[in-house]
Amino acid sequence: MTQKGAFMVFLSDTVRQHLHPPRAELFYSRGMPDDPRLGDLVHRGHVPAMPLDAILLGVPQDIGVQRNRGRPGAAEAPHAIRQALYRLTPDFGAARGLDHLRLADLGDINTTGRTLEDIHALQERCVAELLQHAIHTIIVLGGGHDIAYPNAAALARQHACGILVFDAHPDVRPLLNGQAHSGSAFRQVLEELNFPAHRLAYIGLQPFALARAHREYLQSRGAHLCSLAELSLRGMKTVLPELFATISENGTLPVYVSCDLDAIPAAFAPGVSAPATVGISPEEFLWAAEFLGTQPTVRLLDIAELNPRFDLDQRTARLAATFIATFLAGIALRTP
Repeated sequence: MTQKGAFMVFLSDTVRQHLHPPRAELFYSRGMPDDPRLGDLVHRGHVPAMPLDAILLGVPQDIGVQRNRGRPGAAEAPHAIRQALYRLTPDFGAARGLDHLRLADLGDINTTGRTLEDIHALQERCVAELLQHAIHTIIVLGGGHDIAYPNAAALARQHACGILVFDAHPDVRPLLNGQAHSGSAFRQVLEELNFPAHRLAYIGLQPFALARAHREYLQSRGAHLCSLAELSLRGMKTVLPELFATISENGTLPVYVSCDLDAIPAAFAPGVSAPATVGISPEEFLWAAEFLGTQPTVRLLDIAELNPRFDLDQRTARLAATFIATFLAGIALRTP
């Protein structure tokens, strides 16, 4: 795969005019043929007129985080993730590396001066258009976790689907004065989309981060809740395949995976909107990434709540980048 600059596009003009191409300096290169990096290989800017294994799209905003009384900074996350991701090598020790994949980076939705509601509408339209074309998986870089609602809507309005969430919190708070925020996305999914809760699953819900009312709300609807305690007891390699089979109806439905980085302990992910003392270990998180990459039904993946203003040595951004690269490695393992 060779890096190129601009391509034919199949997005509508209405969407394209609201996108900013990724900044050229983010695409790291050592300029050495024997030491390529992802920055050398990924297509930049417009979508190429060819089938793609994955495409990246950034949503640089933290309006929903601020509405939910979180600390601002997540708007800077897409830049930080790309900065870490494109320094990685395409070789992960398998016979086929990431250089065999067809990857593109579409850039960021222009969020400047827009309301959260306008951003969500534009994001949903963009993701929905991408899902209709020859792209296996769309990877959305948040931003606050409110990006989950337009992502879910883009897929669920087109297909029956499953939703898998890695999070310390369930994000089913009511709207605030009628407005969405970073803690309301999955209540909106269930109520505004009338999404069937038996196809919604959480992994990593934490003690002292889950209100009784929110747990009972989800349980009464039939959602699947895997607490951190259950995950510690049974392990990711048992829990994840079981839940994935359930929400995808044994691999027959497309799946949307949403990852809130506050599910990881602050020792490994300090740069998030709401840091946690305990959480999913990086090793289990990365095992989950590879497993999900090997599943052909995963059509949409997002990473949310990275806050570079509070990161240490790019620790959280590097974890997010490694998660994405490991997910892509899963795709490479099953791609002929």
